[in-house]
Amino acid sequence: MSAEWDLMEQGFTVLAVCTGNVCRSPLTERLLQHALDDVAPGQFSISSAGTLGLTGQSVEPQIAEIAAEQGVSLSGFTARELTPDLILQAHLILTMERDHRSRIVQLVPAALKRTFTLREFARILPHVPPETSAQPAQRWHSLVAMAQRHRRPPESPELDDVIDPYGCSGKVYEDMTAQLVPAVNALIDWERGCSSKAS
Repeated sequence: MSAEWDLMEQGFTVLAVCTGNVCRSPLTERLLQHALDDVAPGQFSISSAGTLGLTGQSVEPQIAEIAAEQGVSLSGFTARELTPDLILQAHLILTMERDHRSRIVQLVPAALKRTFTLREFARILPHVPPETSAQPAQRWHSLVAMAQRHRRPPESPELDDVIDPYGCSGKVYEDMTAQLVPAVNALIDWERGCSSKAS
């Protein structure tokens, strides 16, 4: 049994990345983990970090409120800074902006093939035929391998980004939510659809 297969047997790891790790990426982490635990218990491990992580800080109060409205809790969360080791450990890296994606590739060039912005990955999903006969973790390994072949720039580059609300007005937090939550739901709905076809 190869080392790669050992990793696949252990499940599938996703790393969400933003700037401070106190707004967008922790919200993505908890939303994905909560929903995927329901769809495919024990198959996914979701974590997050920041390119300029505010290490040790808790999430912004507005983010905690948004999370609660979405049915998840951010209690106990503390921010951390992105490191090469975290990048190397992740099977899929979802960034909130194109600049974060560039930073990851600077740190670990080989990570390019498995690094996407969240909205970019959500946009690609409908073009990737799912392996419904596979287990969820194995299906997502195949998904990442195939997704890179479907990379296409959007009509406007900013459509691949989730706006940064840190230090901004409530309206910007609303705009962030309107960009982030549908993208996260696209990932969840993709796996939910695969799981239902497989059962």
